Amino acid sequence: MIVDAGATAPWEKCARRAVPLVIDDLLHLARTAGRTPLAGAQHLAARRRAETIAPYVDAAPVMKDLAIAARPVGDGEWSAALVAAVGSRSREAVARAIAQELDVAVAGTQEPLFAAGDPAS
Repeated sequence: MIVDAGATAPWEKCARRAVPLVIDDLLHLARTAGRTPLAGAQHLAARRRAETIAPYVDAAPVMKDLAIAARPVGDGEWSAALVAAVGSRSREAVARAIAQELDVAVAGTQEPLFAAGDPAS
């Protein structure tokens, strides 16, 4: 599906809804951490955007596309999984982050990606 105007896309509406949350986060960060680097602020905004978009993203097709073992996922779990994937720099890293957050295996493996207490988790 191609969207002509990005401002009318549902994810853009979600992004606009995230703005007050991001403002609060940035003000809190500035009060507690002092000077805030741009990269940190962008990461914070991306996490909030993922939270607001999560209810509109169907987990099953995303998990299938990323070869993550399928299982029913609650709204809160899915939101946390998308937020966990925000810092990922590759498709494989996104799959690992989501699988780790949901404690499931990547398809073709029998074990969850990370065992509890694993230093990579």
